[in-house]
Amino acid sequence: MTLENLYKKNTSKLWNNYNYVKKYNNFKYTNKDGNTYYLTGRRDRVLKYLNSLKLGNKINILELGYGAGQNASYFIKKCKRYYGIDISSPLAKFARNNNKKSVKNGKAKFLVGSMEKKFSIKSESIDVVIIVGALQYILNINYCLTECQRILRKNGYLIIAQSNTFSINEMIKPRTFLINFSKFLMKEYYHYSHSDTFKSLLLETKLRKYFKKYKNLWWMNSWVFTSGWNDIWKFKTKRRLLSHDRLKNIIKKNKFSIIDSCGYPFFYNNKNSITKIIFPIIDKCLIVLNKIFIFSFFLKYLGASNIFLCQKKFE
Repeated sequence: MTLENLYKKNTSKLWNNYNYVKKYNNFKYTNKDGNTYYLTGRRDRVLKYLNSLKLGNKINILELGYGAGQNASYFIKKCKRYYGIDISSPLAKFARNNNKKSVKNGKAKFLVGSMEKKFSIKSESIDVVIIVGALQYILNINYCLTECQRILRKNGYLIIAQSNTFSINEMIKPRTFLINFSKFLMKEYYHYSHSDTFKSLLLETKLRKYFKKYKNLWWMNSWVFTSGWNDIWKFKTKRRLLSHDRLKNIIKKNKFSIIDSCGYPFFYNNKNSITKIIFPIIDKCLIVLNKIFIFSFFLKYLGASNIFLCQKKFE
């Protein structure tokens, strides 16, 4: 088995591990903390792009990587038929349960399948494809977007919302800035855990060949190198690092025209009494400035999520 196939297999195992994915079903979009503010913000921005198309509610929508189906409940209201594809059987059960009425009346179908294999969808039958926070788990993005081309109608639309590796929200933290900037300089396109420790930088990048022999030494495992978020995945796989420009180039390479793009939101780490006051004010100011072209041209590179509205090219 090739390393790439191993990663694909392990990614499937990860998302079909009930104990790992159950947290997504229990997650409540309350806007009471920074993480939910970020997730609801990017979802609402996707809905804003969808509404801007003025396609009515007689369209067919396909969502790739629907998770536990919380976002799907909003998209279902905007269409005649909703289809979803996700690699996780447990998440499919959660999504169906969270959208019981729509599943029962035949308006919504939550399918289990890989985004890297042929979709169980008829060619030229979908008006809008939506992908929210799922592209980083795909090794063969080109195949996925080729399938999107196949199932989209003439001049159909693609909306992508994807975490930005180089968001200002992360770069204001010195450790995260050093780690992400180092990965940028080394042209790293993947990472192998959710960790943001110096140990992960030394052992999960091109630096590994110089530092792997030290992985068990005391200094490598001291707080200096292990402090931070250290969430090691049970199954060995990798997650793609995507900036605004990397994602833009992938979209253009796969023959989609970019109608508009933006970064959104900007700050959401409200961890103490000071940041709970300051960050929301700064964030709201940047969101207002983001509506002005001269500022949005730069701000789209700094948002926590890169959001693209694209259209299928007809040749």
